[in-house]
Amino acid sequence: MGTSAIDWSNTTRRAQQARELLSTQEAGIGDLPLRTDVRESWKRSLAQDGLVQGPPVLSNDRLRLARERSELQRIWPVFEKLLVPAATDANLLVALADAGGTLLWVAGSSSSMSQAEHVGFMAGADWAERSVGTSAPGMALATGSGSQVSGAEHLYEQAQQYSCSAVPIRDLRSGQVIGAIDLTGGPEAIAAHSLPLLQAAVMAAETQLLLPGAGVVADPDYLDLGRPDGAHLGSHPVSLRHAEILTLLAQHRDGLTSAQLVEELFERPDSAAEGTVRAEMVRLRKVLAGTPGRTLTSRPYRLQWELQTTIGRLWRSLENGDVESALQLYSPGMLERSQAPGILVLRYRAEAALRELVMDRGSAQQLLNLGRQLADSGLLRAALRELPASSPARSLIVAEIQELES
Repeated sequence: MGTSAIDWSNTTRRAQQARELLSTQEAGIGDLPLRTDVRESWKRSLAQDGLVQGPPVLSNDRLRLARERSELQRIWPVFEKLLVPAATDANLLVALADAGGTLLWVAGSSSSMSQAEHVGFMAGADWAERSVGTSAPGMALATGSGSQVSGAEHLYEQAQQYSCSAVPIRDLRSGQVIGAIDLTGGPEAIAAHSLPLLQAAVMAAETQLLLPGAGVVADPDYLDLGRPDGAHLGSHPVSLRHAEILTLLAQHRDGLTSAQLVEELFERPDSAAEGTVRAEMVRLRKVLAGTPGRTLTSRPYRLQWELQTTIGRLWRSLENGDVESALQLYSPGMLERSQAPGILVLRYRAEAALRELVMDRGSAQQLLNLGRQLADSGLLRAALRELPASSPARSLIVAEIQELES
């Protein structure tokens, strides 16, 4: 659609009238007093089965995998720089959806994000037309054009408190739509400047995708402990023992003596334990030798470069009170096969701190997701308290609590 000014107050009145006509069957969809692009979206949406029951939401693990596999992760930083600061100041949310309509990233103020989660507008949620009907990101993906939706134009009733603008993102080599960037919130989300602002950001992002290195390059100084196929240093897999050693040394920046490392790694160390550690350190140095600057000192063992780990980033998010980032970083599978005492302590402390943070600040969906990950009936009960009495999820959660406590 174009960027000419729209009389949104009149549009809202007409959309409310259209809803009434549709509910009383006094008019067919083709005769509803809607803007043309919205009317076509209603047609597509109402042709779907099981519509507007609320968006399905990916688990944290599936969301993490979706992000890792998407080329959109290369351009999310562009939108973080160009859109998120101003949007946050205006109490708006910025969301990046993939080609299927799943919101891979959502950013804004904590209060705005928490409020939006109550209607299912959150990272991992599916906002395609097939799931929740008419919305700006769903329309942009369906039509390949910039779209705006105001309040009552949403078919999903709970979304009518919001307005939104969205622009599709294309792979400039193929012309294929690979995602959409969205602004959601109050009236500012559909202001006259909203579409041009999004279009300018999309041009920058699409250009970024043309730069060399179209494949995702893993950070060589990041130890990823949350992957289902095991720990990776940059793009290279590492053994469980090496992941344990690197994690412990990254946590103890001043280093660990051989004896201290034995205590951290072995539940019941024997006389050969220190020799085993020395042998592992020799092998680890060979693994690290391929990258300049990655060196390990001895006496004590200490990393000579700045290594970030999933546990380290998780702790920073916890210290900053960033619930969303902490939940994205946490995975029950993080070094789950490790029996090293030092690792078990790190995992326990991280899970306890995460639980406390989510209990204190988490939304109903965040409480529910973590409660299921940790099999924690206390978190599930807290989620129940946050859910509206009419929520269809309540009976399922009650059954889960009973099963956990039986």
